[in-house]
Amino acid sequence: MSTDNVFGVLNQQAIILAVKALQHDDETLLDQFGLTELDSDLAHQLKDLSIDHLNCTNSFRGSLLELKFDPRQLKLFINMAFEKTREDDQVNRAIRAGLRQPMLEEIKGITRREFATRRQRMGLPEHSKGRIENLGEDDELLVLRTWSKLKEINDPLTKYLTLFDETNISLDRAWVTLKQLEG
Repeated sequence: MSTDNVFGVLNQQAIILAVKALQHDDETLLDQFGLTELDSDLAHQLKDLSIDHLNCTNSFRGSLLELKFDPRQLKLFINMAFEKTREDDQVNRAIRAGLRQPMLEEIKGITRREFATRRQRMGLPEHSKGRIENLGEDDELLVLRTWSKLKEINDPLTKYLTLFDETNISLDRAWVTLKQLEG
């Protein structure tokens, strides 16, 4: 996309937002756009713009707005985006590692629909229903020993994924063992 085209798209989107702000008397957005002191004739013309008028923004060579990032907000966004992506990746890893929907619902609030959608997106078959097979004594001891070493990990999903990484035991089976220990 050329720089001119980028400015055309930005100009067009900015005008659309400005029109919406004027139509809804959104003082906050009008203030952010520097349009609170807009004369009434220009405001009226802005409200009356049609799609044909908006298409002219691609031919306009200037920029209608000064675009700059708010470093504080940008940092907040980037942190949120990385955390959200990390959490999504963890949930997907947990599904591959054997955590079932009720388990993920307890840990992260994952609904049945979201669980099924994720499995489908990852190309995983529908999860088998029924009773989860208990671990043998050796695997049970391995899970319990490993779990006790993970006390410093506060996030439950991270803790279960670390357990899987260290034991390679399906998390639904490890979950049953750990829940029996709690009960």
